[in-house]
Amino acid sequence: MEIDEWAIGQRIASHRVRRGITQDELAGLVGISLSMMKKIESGDRLVTRFSQMILFAQALRIKDLRELAGVPLPLMPDGRRGHPRADAVRAAVLGRGHGVEPMSLEDVRRRLDHAWSTWQAPSAFRYEAVGQALPELLGQTAAIVNASAGARRRAALSVASLSYQLARTWTKRVGEYELSLLVADRAVSCALDADDPQLAGAAAWNLAMILSAQGETGQAREVVRHAIDQLRPRTSDPTQAGLAVFGGLHLLAATEAAREDDADEAHRLLDEASAIAARTGETNHYRMVFGPTNVALHRISTTAELGRTAQALDLAERTAVESAASVERHLTYHLEAARCYSRHSNQVAAVYMLSRVHRDSPEELRYNSSARELLRQLSGKARPAVRVDLQPLMVAANLPD
Repeated sequence: MEIDEWAIGQRIASHRVRRGITQDELAGLVGISLSMMKKIESGDRLVTRFSQMILFAQALRIKDLRELAGVPLPLMPDGRRGHPRADAVRAAVLGRGHGVEPMSLEDVRRRLDHAWSTWQAPSAFRYEAVGQALPELLGQTAAIVNASAGARRRAALSVASLSYQLARTWTKRVGEYELSLLVADRAVSCALDADDPQLAGAAAWNLAMILSAQGETGQAREVVRHAIDQLRPRTSDPTQAGLAVFGGLHLLAATEAAREDDADEAHRLLDEASAIAARTGETNHYRMVFGPTNVALHRISTTAELGRTAQALDLAERTAVESAASVERHLTYHLEAARCYSRHSNQVAAVYMLSRVHRDSPEELRYNSSARELLRQLSGKARPAVRVDLQPLMVAANLPD
């Protein structure tokens, strides 16, 4: 069965009226503007993100998403999607390094660099490898911070912040959102205690990422806005790392502006980020990839977020992602393009883009909720010639075909 995306807005309006909620009230409950709320209900703007549909369901007290989607769809895909390593990661976070015999900070830093490199490279086992490494990294960095003072403690706090930032992206990807928010907040605290404004900016970017994933667009924009304001005075005589963090914050701010249907602000932020990227080139400071390629990728996703699918596809087809320093940027590009192709009823291209996701990171299809939801949609309407190529992806995602 196929999800009729245009009918979702009509169903939202029907449930809203039945519950006696105004458009303004519902917009506030799900964290969007009144303008966007009106566009969704009129069909001028589609609800294409699974996380946003969940927010509408929660605000309208709907327990079965079929009442919005029109097809059988559980509130959370396949129940808990937790990774088998998640419990060990949680225990290490909550343990705060107590009872851990600290090794040398230099050794921990090397192991952290290796874990980050593993996460950002194409691999069939990057989720598993990083999931194995995180408990020890988190325990060790916390233990070293506990045992240190002065300059050595500040150095340990910097390493701890980067460890928590790696934990943030991994836990978010495997669906552990509450844990992801906790480690993102700790990453910010460690960076501030280390008295490292640039690292604090990167940590704020990580915090805003998980807030955004939870649908807290307003809070995400506030975190990013504050981080930009904190870094702006330093851009008069900046380092490349500081500029890259500053530019990356602008890209995330553009995404959040688009999610609130603020097209003018989104384009302004993208243009400013583009000017910054022209000065930095391609970078990966604090494992926060930034540069001209990432600006191009955000133009695609922002355009799609604003509902301009045809324009987003045109941008995607003219963008090369090979120079991006992290496989996550490749995966985001291919998934965004797949989503746009699906909305344009080009099943062959959508499946091809998802196959590129599977090639670079087979575990992605099992844990990425956006990829899984798109696979479900394609499976419900796939023509026989397409189903041949779709079926292995469904298997990789552990979804019924």
